[in-house]
Order: sequence, then structure tokens, then C-alpha cells
Amino acid sequence: MALTKSRAQVDEWAEVAQNAVREGAEVSSTDSYSAMLHIEMGISSVTAHTGTKIAVMVSASTGGDEDWTILTEFIGPTGTAALTVFDAAEASGQTVLSVAGTTGFEADETRWVFLEDTTEVAKSELSLLVDFVNNDTLTVLDGITNAKTTDSEAYSIADNFVVELPMSAYRARVVYDNTFDSNGATVHTRTSISKVTSI
Repeated sequence: MALTKSRAQVDEWAEVAQNAVREGAEVSSTDSYSAMLHIEMGISSVTAHTGTKIAVMVSASTGGDEDWTILTEFIGPTGTAALTVFDAAEASGQTVLSVAGTTGFEADETRWVFLEDTTEVAKSELSLLVDFVNNDTLTVLDGITNAKTTDSEAYSIADNFVVELPMSAYRARVVYDNTFDSNGATVHTRTSISKVTSI
């Protein structure tokens, strides 16, 4: 027996300014047996940041705004992100990325980093950093999805989260609250949904 699954973009990459709130798009889960939200976030300035509150809301109604309730909320990535810029164009699929510097990226452990496409923000992405060559390159586990130009930037702090939606919910949305730290950083956020639509 094969399951039928689908994936859709809910919120494309966008900047959430410091002290701003981004209201995510509503998405219906009534056509699925199971649904999960995949939430991505990268700190995108070099200001110290104590976190962005992420609230996943569900509704028991098919429309209107009076029935939104919080399913779960949590604080996104924290810290002071390091910034470096690409000093060469990189094709899609590349894992070794040429950058101007590696200061702040030299952690022993693997970590998610945010690669911002400053020309077309929708082509930004998270990558799992696994190695570096001092002041030369960053190595990521999987090849980058989108080509990068010398205008692109890399930030050293990012993360992603998965939230399963209850079968009883009609709709869901994500609210990205960047007022949690009144003196913090800008962030970029994106959310997609995966569903099991037939069994």
C-alpha cells in the first residue's frame, strides 16, 4: 500500500524586521489524514539576539479570525550571528562555498547556517555547515539548491522546526513575533507543509 503525499509552500522566505510581526498565510488541513509544518529561520543581522517567538495557531472554523488558538509556541535561534559574503559565484549543487572570511563559523559541531540571496530573497536557504577552511571556504553537507552570486551572504545562526497539526484542525498559520527581543536582530523565515492525502 502506497501513501499519497504532497508538499506546498506556505510562507516564502521574507525578512522580519526587528520589533515587527509577520503573520503567516492560512493553510487548510482538511484534505489530509496527517499534516506537518516545516518552519525555517535564520538570524540575518549581526546584532545580539535573544530570540524570535514562533506561534503555531490552529482554528476550529473554516473561516474568520475569532477562533484562532495557539497550538504551540517556542523561541527561535538565539545569539550573535557572524556574517560573511560569497567572494565567488557558486552553482547549484556546490558543497564547498568560497567566502571572504570564516570568523564566527569555526565551531567544532555541525550547525545550520542561513544563506541569504540578497538579489532574490526566495532563493535563500538553510544549509548544514560541516567544515571550513580558515578565511577561504565553508563546506555544507548537501549541495546548495540555488546558485549564489557574490552579492549573497552567509549568517552563522539558523534552525528549523517541525510541528504536527492535529487532525481536528481546519486551518493553521504561523506568526513570527520579532518583538520578543526589543533590541535584537532581523530574521528571515519560511514555512512549508507536507501532507498525507490518501491511504
